Amino acid sequence: MTPSPKNECVAEPPCDLRREYPAGRYKAWLFWSLPALFFLYEFMLRVSPGVVEDTLQSEFHVDAATFGFNMGMYYYAYAPMQLVVGLLLDQFGSRRPLAFACLVCGLGALLFALADTIGVLGAGRLLAGFGSAFAYVGTIYVASVWFPECRMALLAGVTAALGMAGAVLGETVLGWLDSMLTWRQVFWGFAGLAVIIGACIWYIVPQRPDWFAARITQAKAQHSQRAFSGIGHVLKSWRLWVLGGAVGLLYLPVGVFAALWGTRFLDKAMGMGGEEASSADAMLFIGLGIAAPLTGWLADRTGRQTLILRSCIVISLACTIGMLVLPPAHANWAFALLFGMGFGVGSIVLAFPMAMALSPHHARGAAIAFMNFFQMLLAGIGQWGIGALLDSHGSSESTVYGLSDFRTAFLILPIGLTIGFLLTLLIRDCHQRDC
Repeated sequence: MTPSPKNECVAEPPCDLRREYPAGRYKAWLFWSLPALFFLYEFMLRVSPGVVEDTLQSEFHVDAATFGFNMGMYYYAYAPMQLVVGLLLDQFGSRRPLAFACLVCGLGALLFALADTIGVLGAGRLLAGFGSAFAYVGTIYVASVWFPECRMALLAGVTAALGMAGAVLGETVLGWLDSMLTWRQVFWGFAGLAVIIGACIWYIVPQRPDWFAARITQAKAQHSQRAFSGIGHVLKSWRLWVLGGAVGLLYLPVGVFAALWGTRFLDKAMGMGGEEASSADAMLFIGLGIAAPLTGWLADRTGRQTLILRSCIVISLACTIGMLVLPPAHANWAFALLFGMGFGVGSIVLAFPMAMALSPHHARGAAIAFMNFFQMLLAGIGQWGIGALLDSHGSSESTVYGLSDFRTAFLILPIGLTIGFLLTLLIRDCHQRDC
């Protein structure tokens, strides 16, 4: 039988992509590890303002809403860039965009270190968010090229766990360094580290192989000849909108509480010391870091993504409510409750393989980025919203907020989680190929 002309020019992969590694296990892990290191770095950069939040707000003489808005600039750049990131990865592969993104992060950290006004701080956060937008999506994209398809949920979880390790380092190590270095010196260090990681990615991570590029070309031909066909598919899929909304709301405890306001709440309102508050806040990241690979592995084994996602939202919701009603006299329980909050949030990693399963080959990068878009957009809005609520309930002449002020502002979290759970009722499992 004569083969179809459509398939004659399509390069074939060197193995069965469902189960085998196209370039071998060692190279797969090496190529993945460098973008994953970038993700760890950018998470440290993401949460770092929360460690010195009180110092920055006092030094620059701004209220909570203004501070929250400027620190949220990270997310205002990160979120819309997700749509562009997916397109760039689908179009150019991962090496060049990721190396460029590292340098932009370094420039943002440098601007932050040199800032003399709150506006310049915000500009530094904007650049950091722009560069960081490539980290997680780029890492998952690299994994999709060099790892078997049936390992994607697990890889998404392991990658997220590394990011949580970066968050824990940001909360604990930076809190410790704050007693020895100025915050400006810390951000000079961030700038230098970005250059090193970017150089490693440029020289070690290869461009995508010919067979992978050929499959993307074939997928584009089957669906559309337009350059923006991938993002077009994503924007037309109501299932991706629902999935993105659900995981974006699930991410709020991390993006809003842990990344900015949590340490101050635990320190000033719950009566913990600064170091203890940072350690307690880090428990949320530890919970997420443990749950992410665990839920990814479980989803790969069972194929029950939506059941796992719903169960984890319930866990996070219960622990969030418990955290908001916890009296200061029992503040030690915060460690367990924050761990539970983070554990529930860990299931957000399931959104990425689910989104890929709902999309054609040429739209996978865009689909992954679309999930991140919702997470970062809602986190940025939440950071500003909680700051505005604190200002509206607190004293207009002080930046000191009481327990009731924080509890009122943090009602955003259980409300968001409840809506997220309801959205998951519209989602069905995306069955993967058997491993």
